[in-house]
Amino acid sequence: MKAYLLGSALALVLALGAASAQAPDANTTVTTQTTTTAPVPPPPVSSYSVTKEQKTINGNGTETDKASSYTAGPYGTKASAAEVTTAPDGSQITKSQEEQTTAPDGATTTTTTATTTTNGQ
Repeated sequence: MKAYLLGSALALVLALGAASAQAPDANTTVTTQTTTTAPVPPPPVSSYSVTKEQKTINGNGTETDKASSYTAGPYGTKASAAEVTTAPDGSQITKSQEEQTTAPDGATTTTTTATTTTNGQ
C-alpha cells in the first residue's frame, strides 16, 4: 500500500511538473512594460553683470560723469566705459570705449570713440 501511495504521489508530481512546463494556452495575455527615462538637462548657465556710476565736480565747476559696466555670460563678455566732462561754459568732452569677446571662439572687438563739443564761445 505504501508503494502504491508513493507511486501515485510521484506520478502526481511528475504530471504537475509537466503541466507547468507546457506553453500557455491561447487565452493567456503576456504584458511587457518598458520604462525609458529621459536625461536630465543641464542647469541654466548663469550670467554676471555689474555697473558703476560716478559724478564729480571740481573746484572750477567742471562736472565729470563716469559710467562703466561689465557683463559675462554664456555668449561671452562685454565691458564698456564712458566719461562726459562738462565745463562751466557748457562745452563737453565725451569719451567711450567698449570691448566685447564672443564665446566660444574668443574673438574680441574693441570700439573706442572720443567726441568734443564746444559751446561756441
